[in-house]
Amino acid sequence: MNEAKIIAKADEARKLTNQLFPIDPILIAKAMGLKVFTASLPRDVSGEIFYKEKKIFIEQTDYITRQVFSVAHELGHYILHNDGTSHISKRDTTSSQGIDIKEIEANFFAANLLMPQDEVLRLTGLKFTLDSMASYFNVSPLAMQYRLEKLGISAYV
Repeated sequence: MNEAKIIAKADEARKLTNQLFPIDPILIAKAMGLKVFTASLPRDVSGEIFYKEKKIFIEQTDYITRQVFSVAHELGHYILHNDGTSHISKRDTTSSQGIDIKEIEANFFAANLLMPQDEVLRLTGLKFTLDSMASYFNVSPLAMQYRLEKLGISAYV
């Protein structure tokens, strides 16, 4: 799926709850009829979604910012890749190297859901620091840095 369509789907999902920042993807999941649970998942799994059951599970020991991104990522799979089965998001070489198109798309969706370009640009114009932007969006500084890099904003790199 092309990036413009993914951005449009992230914008549409964000508008379901009319939230102010930071975006809580759990509220969006609930608005879509999904339930989100924390659980003890295998060491290499950060989240999983069961499409038919409309359930998302995220690793209970992850930092809250990681959990937020994991829920947004699984929402991306639900919206972009729902084939009626299930999906497990693993922390492995495939996910970290960015070679699986579905993982790339789900990450891109999550980044756009939580840190939309217009709002990122507004904050950079206001001279927010990387850490203050990460806090504003409730994401990790690493996720924020990666988002800035993807948007071509090099002042923070």
